[in-house]
Amino acid sequence: NKDYVKTISLPDGLTSIGGNAFAFCASLTSVTIPASVTRIENWAFYSCYSLTSVTIGNGVTSIGVQAFDSCDSLKSVTIGNSVTSIGYGAFAYCSSLTSVTIPDSVTSIGDAPFAWCASLTSITVASGNSKYASQDGVLFEKNGSALETLVQYPIGNTRTSYTIPDSVTSIGGWAFAGCSSLTSVTIGNSVTSIGDAPFAWCASLTSITVASGNSKYASQDG
Repeated sequence: NKDYVKTISLPDGLTSIGGNAFAFCASLTSVTIPASVTRIENWAFYSCYSLTSVTIGNGVTSIGVQAFDSCDSLKSVTIGNSVTSIGYGAFAYCSSLTSVTIPDSVTSIGDAPFAWCASLTSITVASGNSKYASQDGVLFEKNGSALETLVQYPIGNTRTSYTIPDSVTSIGGWAFAGCSSLTSVTIGNSVTSIGDAPFAWCASLTSITVASGNSKYASQDG
């Protein structure tokens, strides 16, 4: 019965943790992922409410869609240096997660990877990563050295205003969703693409300002 599983030791030689494999294991507090595992599939640990820490070893190359979504007690995540892909919403709704570091190896991140992580104050990207970067704790996809897409804002950060860097052309889906501290956001001239519901349920947000030179978007009365 999934409700009573507290610890899991997976066998050496295992190469993949399948979709929904441990979803809704409500009592699971820890898991050891052997070095042989290369893929954590979609929803593999979805809603493991008691899971407190995860080490994703250096064998893993792919973390699937919503693989750790709604792991409410997850405070610590170590992402190994072979991971190249982090799926949509992989760590969404991990309400206890306070910080995370994305290694050099990651070249693909889906929308909303840390959406609704209410305690997340900062996202860090290793300085050698060629595709992603962090600035002021915010996760961006970059083009060369220029920040191009705002992927995820850490909604546990308590600042009240934020100006999106001028070079940014795109805001990802659900990028600011659930942010309760921000009261104002400024969008620059370069933004030409905005994903699904980037400011959904931002309860304190009273003003979104779009720079007057923006050719695609405008703001009126906030």
